[in-house]
Amino acid sequence: MSTNERILIIGGGPVGTVTGLALARAGIPVTVFDRLPVPAADHRAATLQPSTLDLFAPLGLTDEILRQGIESPVFQWRDRIRDEIVAEFDYRMLAGESDYPYVIQLEQHKTIQIALDAALAEPLFNLVRPVDVVAVRQDADWVEADVRREDGSVETHRGRWLIGCDGGRSLVRKSIGTSFEGFTWSERFNIVATNKDFEGYNFRYRNYCAHPDRWCALMKVPGENHAGVWRCLFPAHEDESDEYVMSDAWIRARFAECLPGDPDGFEIIHRNMYTVQQRVAGNFRGGRMILAGDAAHVNNPVGGMGMNSGLQDGLNLVGKLVEIWQGAAPDPLLERYDRQRRLTAIKYVQAQSIANKKTLDERDPALRQQKLDDLRRQAADPVAALEFVRRASLVSMYRESESIQ
Repeated sequence: MSTNERILIIGGGPVGTVTGLALARAGIPVTVFDRLPVPAADHRAATLQPSTLDLFAPLGLTDEILRQGIESPVFQWRDRIRDEIVAEFDYRMLAGESDYPYVIQLEQHKTIQIALDAALAEPLFNLVRPVDVVAVRQDADWVEADVRREDGSVETHRGRWLIGCDGGRSLVRKSIGTSFEGFTWSERFNIVATNKDFEGYNFRYRNYCAHPDRWCALMKVPGENHAGVWRCLFPAHEDESDEYVMSDAWIRARFAECLPGDPDGFEIIHRNMYTVQQRVAGNFRGGRMILAGDAAHVNNPVGGMGMNSGLQDGLNLVGKLVEIWQGAAPDPLLERYDRQRRLTAIKYVQAQSIANKKTLDERDPALRQQKLDDLRRQAADPVAALEFVRRASLVSMYRESESIQ
C-alpha cells in the first residue's frame, strides 16, 4: 500500500490534469490516475472560452494555447432552409471584461498536453498511467483507490481527498451513490473531420446551421502542423444503423445536403459517432470524494460549454481544497462548492446547450421561425448581444458561481 498525504485524482483528461497542476502549484501533493498511455488524439472538445483563458493565465498555460490554437472571435447561426446567415455574435464585445475576448479553437488532446507538460515540471505532481481504477472507498480520515496495472497487479493508493474527473460513467460518482438525472438524446452524433476549406463560403470559424431534419455544425481546428481541419457535426436518424452512419456514403450524403462544394471532393480524415446525454449529478460531493467535469455533469456539444464548465469546476475546487489543506473546516467549503457548481451547471450549461440544440432542430415551422427571429433580434441589439455573449462564453456562469455563498 502507498500511503500518502496527498489528493488523488481519477481521470487525466483536461479537468483532471489542470486541477492536478493547480493543486501542485499551490503546494499540495497530488497523484493523477489515467487509463490511457497518452492523451487520446480523437476529435473531442476543441473550444476554449474566454472565461477559461482568463483562468488559465495565472497557471502560465494561456500563451502556449494561443500559440497553438486558432483565434475565433465571431460565431455564426445560419438557416439551412433559406441558406442565409441569421445572426453573428462577436466575443470582442467582452473587451474590458476578459483579457481574451475570443474563443481559441484547439483540439482537446493538445490542451491536455500543454497542461501536462507544465504539471510534470512540478515536484508535487505525480501521474500514474496507463492504469484502471477498479475501486474507490473512504473512511472518516482517508480515501483509497485500487489501481490495476497492465500486468494485472493491483495496488492501493491512499490520500486525504479524492476528486472524480472520470467522465460520464464515473466510478467515483457511483461509489458515492448520488443520482445522475437527465436524459439521452434520441439521435446519435457523428463528428467528421475534413481538410476541405470552408473559409471561402462565408463561414466563420464556428458555425451552427439550423434545419428541422438535417442540421449541422462546423468549426475549424488547427490539425496537424497547423494546416487546418474542419470538424463537421451531423445528427443521425434513429432508423439509420451504426454501420451506415459511419460509412462514406452516409457522410458524403450529409456533405451534399449541408455544405457547399462537391461532396466527393471532401477528404474524410476522421469520423467518430457517439450518443449524447444531458445529466447532472444529484450531489457533487460525498464525504471525502468530490466530482468535477463530466463526472458531475454532461451535455450536448453545441456551444462548446462542457469542457469549459468542467475546468471551472476543477479550479473552483482547488481554491477550497487549499483552504482545507491549510486547516479550514471542510464541510462549509465543500458544501459551497456543490451549491456554486451544481446550480450554475443546471442554469447555464444545461439550459443553454439544450436551447442551442432545440434551435438547431426545431420542427414546428412557427416555433422555428420564432427562435431564429429571436437570434436576429439579440444580435441586432447591443445590450442583448452582450448578454448573449456573456452566457455563451460562460462569463456569466463564472460570475454567478463565485457569488454564491
